[in-house]
Amino acid sequence: MSWILISEKMVGSQNLSMGVNETYPGGMVPDHVHEKEEEVMLFLAGRGMFITDDEQVPLEPGMAVYNPPGGKHRIVNTGDEVLRFVWIYAPQLKTHRIGG
Repeated sequence: MSWILISEKMVGSQNLSMGVNETYPGGMVPDHVHEKEEEVMLFLAGRGMFITDDEQVPLEPGMAVYNPPGGKHRIVNTGDEVLRFVWIYAPQLKTHRIGG
């Protein structure tokens, strides 16, 4: 489950968007790619794994992860509580823009 907090649609932001994701135990954010967008994630609660073609990074509260444009990735909740994180895209996704 994901909520957009800042975007062009929400507040008029032109260069980035920000939101919160909650992934429940046993759940995942499936494999996906952001072709042009950089993504930063700050993990607030829970435990998980950030998985790319090249690495698996254990996640815990207080960790930040950077994903470059074109980097395929997924996030898996490996713990027994909600995995909660803040995400930021720059530039923002087309779907976060007015008319997108």
